Amino acid sequence: MIIQNITLRNFRNYREMTLLPHEGVNLFFGPNGSGKTNLLEAIHYCALGKSHRITGDQSAVRMGEPFGVCEVTVMTGGVRRKITIRLVPNELNKKTILIDGKRIQRFSDMMGCLQCVIFSPEDLGLIKEGPSLRRRYLDMMISQINRGYFIALQQYRSGLEQRNALLRNLRVNGGTGKNLLPDFEQAMAGPAAAIVAGRMKIVELLSDLGAETYRNISGLEREEFRVSYHSSLREAENPEEAFLAQMAENREDDIRTGVTSVGPHRDDLNLSLNKKNMKVFASQGQIRTAALSLKLAQMKVLRQVGGETPVLLLDDVMSELDKNRRCRLVSEISDYQTFITCTDESDLELDGDYRVYRVSAEDGEANIEETNAGESILLAELSEPDFS
Repeated sequence: MIIQNITLRNFRNYREMTLLPHEGVNLFFGPNGSGKTNLLEAIHYCALGKSHRITGDQSAVRMGEPFGVCEVTVMTGGVRRKITIRLVPNELNKKTILIDGKRIQRFSDMMGCLQCVIFSPEDLGLIKEGPSLRRRYLDMMISQINRGYFIALQQYRSGLEQRNALLRNLRVNGGTGKNLLPDFEQAMAGPAAAIVAGRMKIVELLSDLGAETYRNISGLEREEFRVSYHSSLREAENPEEAFLAQMAENREDDIRTGVTSVGPHRDDLNLSLNKKNMKVFASQGQIRTAALSLKLAQMKVLRQVGGETPVLLLDDVMSELDKNRRCRLVSEISDYQTFITCTDESDLELDGDYRVYRVSAEDGEANIEETNAGESILLAELSEPDFS
């Protein structure tokens, strides 16, 4: 996949901007707060329909403007696709997604149109924090190459929300409704089995690729990085039956607590270095290398399983790596269209064909200028997009 064009209007601190990126490495440098990460966020929006940040859609629209737009044109499999995200603050239905000018009704319809992997400083939480971040990492990876998985995930989450709502009601009020729990559980069983099967298949591949990537970046053959999948359904011969049995076994405890205690929403990735839990024993350097290795291994999984090479987004990754690891990282990303942000151009020594852009902000408005060519990048007047 190659992004050929990026257009932003009233998105974060970009008023109007059109960028024609390089097919290889694109390096954006500038002070913090200038708008570098906002550009990566816009690409992520067009790939997955949402930001990689915690903040919601409304804050992505430039203050005081009626709407914001981020749009990319991507070439994939010999086909050119245009993906447009329109955000409107203070409206219930505030996000519109268009593929080739046609509005889509389901997020699943955009999955795979643009595949991307992003690494940001927050991704160190993949190693250090709780299991929810690791489940999210898995789910976002698999959803980009398996639409059926994404649909199963939505179905399971819907059933889980309904079951938890009923559990809370039973905990507080008691009374009738307990007989409805088996119906919710039956509806969740099929999606639960599909989720576990999808995760097991990908993690097996991810573990080998993650170990290889860790060695490539660290340069240390003696450090063995491993990824394994922990699930209460992992060893079950019939995951659907096992899921229903676990639901029934824990039903009374779940009523007392008001939450569903078992299922794919409780699964985790176990990450180890030389057979030791990284969350407990790893150094900061090892944690950073492992988190970066997970993201680069994700790139390889998506390419190997999905048949397309995703776009790689690296946000402020270079400053915390030593020179040797930066050089090894550059070697790892040589085959990808990559967007890299950093505060200092000298953070990265690049070989071959690439582009470097200076990002600055004046009076709250971002500006991008190409520095390694004889012309500035195209900053075009944007026409009003057609959202009919």
